[in-house]
Amino acid sequence: MSLAFGVSLLALAVMLGGIAAVFRHRSAGAMSALRTFALVGAASIALLHLLPEALGEIGWLALFAAAGGFLAPAVLERVLLGEAGAHQTPTTALAMGYAAVLAHQFGEGAAVASLSRVGQLSLPVVLAIAAHTVPLAMVVAIQVLEVRAETGGKRAMSVALAGIALATVVGAFATRLVDVERLEAIEPWLLSAVAGLLLHALSHEAVASGPATFVSRSGEALGGLLGLFLATLGIDEEEWLQQIPAALQIAALFVLAGLILLRSYGPRRPAGHPH
Repeated sequence: MSLAFGVSLLALAVMLGGIAAVFRHRSAGAMSALRTFALVGAASIALLHLLPEALGEIGWLALFAAAGGFLAPAVLERVLLGEAGAHQTPTTALAMGYAAVLAHQFGEGAAVASLSRVGQLSLPVVLAIAAHTVPLAMVVAIQVLEVRAETGGKRAMSVALAGIALATVVGAFATRLVDVERLEAIEPWLLSAVAGLLLHALSHEAVASGPATFVSRSGEALGGLLGLFLATLGIDEEEWLQQIPAALQIAALFVLAGLILLRSYGPRRPAGHPH
């Protein structure tokens, strides 16, 4: 498969994420399911793909980089804005998440280019990456539409999604401009920080808000479990990961599934609760 075609499929995945976000209001139950699918899918990418890959390269130091990415935004907000920074605004959370997604897509583009260079780029590989791109794009699109609901939300969303697609394209062709060894040296640290930053942005949605019927709650649960399932596809079989007993890996997945069900059926914060 050519690099141009592979990158085009990833750009299409970004567009599909935006389309799903635009039509999320067609049904309240579908909206809840799509939102949970996107949030869980994005969080699972950080926990099951970015962090494991970084851990395979630099060991447990990756956890410190991830912790830095998770905590730094909150610390900066508190330092710059004082006590008001303790509660980040939706705009701040959106900026943090968007930065993480841009960095992630840059890395995905670079990875696709590397596979193409050695003749290993194939349709299944690109589709697996695209399946992870859709929920990331959905998260960004939904948050932009909500933050800019009354001031050109769709236009702002289009610009944001174009930026994500552009980051993918730039990443794909950056390997021709930057020394590959230098990229490989910083990649695990970047992956760890991006994972932490992404989890920080998504943490504002850790608890569902507003009232919900049993049907919509069930839709959220199904959407979340689907997001987790898609994220488990194509998990890198790092050497350190193979040393973890299968029973422990399965237990970890059950814990993640349990958290999804708890978010769907558990207590909810009041609608309009500040982020």
